Amino acid sequence: MTENPPTLRSIRVLELASVLAGPLAGAALAERGAQVTKVERPPFGDVTRSWKTLGESKDSKSSAYYASANGNKKVVWQDLKTSEGRDWLEEALKSHDVVIENFKAADLTHFGLEPEDVARRHPHLVHIRLIGFEGQPHRLAYDVVVQAETGFMHMNGQAEGPPMRMPVALMDVLASHQIRTAVLEGLLSRAQGSTGFFAEVSLEASGLSALVNQATNHLNAGTLPERNGGLHPNIAPYGDVLHCQNGFIVLAVGNDRQFKSLCMALGNEEWANDSRFSTNQLRVQNRNDLMHLLQSAANATEKQALMERLHDASVPAGLVKSMDEVFEDGTNGANALLTNEDGQVRPAAIAYRVRCYGVTNDEPKTTG
Repeated sequence: MTENPPTLRSIRVLELASVLAGPLAGAALAERGAQVTKVERPPFGDVTRSWKTLGESKDSKSSAYYASANGNKKVVWQDLKTSEGRDWLEEALKSHDVVIENFKAADLTHFGLEPEDVARRHPHLVHIRLIGFEGQPHRLAYDVVVQAETGFMHMNGQAEGPPMRMPVALMDVLASHQIRTAVLEGLLSRAQGSTGFFAEVSLEASGLSALVNQATNHLNAGTLPERNGGLHPNIAPYGDVLHCQNGFIVLAVGNDRQFKSLCMALGNEEWANDSRFSTNQLRVQNRNDLMHLLQSAANATEKQALMERLHDASVPAGLVKSMDEVFEDGTNGANALLTNEDGQVRPAAIAYRVRCYGVTNDEPKTTG
């Protein structure tokens, strides 16, 4: 058995993208062994090099934000607006398997990256393009704008408060996963004999595809999602938070059996038979009354002690952790960290492990 073999080690990726979605996809491919070359324009490079948080050195040529999506890559400094840069790019396209770019539509002709032209000159190439909005190629798109226009901000926040952006660039992260899927589909398509593969990924479509049940609730039942502090519109108590003596626990109770176990863990088994809470739909309808009771039982409890009782009762729940708690030594969070060549630490872009149980090229073959 081979643990986490670099299965993409024969694949060469040319990353012409900047900011987060494209670079994060490149980082993920690099973690699986691909040879990723990131092209940055001198003298400043990717704009995220300058996106520094409080406490970062103003003299550093990079930032923690940049490090989050740019590990395990070879960086090449080229100005593709010059004839020399364009000549370099043309040669690079010949020797790479995948190109990921998010240039403005107006720049594609100048760089020789019009999809049909690339497919004609380099039929072997898997060409992935990232845009912001469908049918609006010239519109600038940033994550928060897409969060707003795909409905996420309208749903996010407290009922009495304004719409809020989510604290990570989720549209970029979602688009990054779409890019990875498109890359692998392109490589599979090429292996099956197809040529000239091109895929266009948009931040907007990535956000829309991730609306899942919130969208279908609206489209099929006519409900309009509103800000509710993160509560689940279909399940209760799910997303509801218990305030313990020294912190918070979030509940994810998905069925009647789990609800009964929750009531028993809180020392009030009779709540499971209350006519207001006997089914999930009733619990959704009477959520305020339910949470008043659950909270009254949790107020005097230490969070770790209650968490252990919930765990023993097989009640889906979790501690609400701060970032330092997420990455404490010995935790799964700490085990998910990688260190870039410049010493910056980041979460891995790949969230799965690969095991190859067959014979691979780097293992001795058994002779009999």
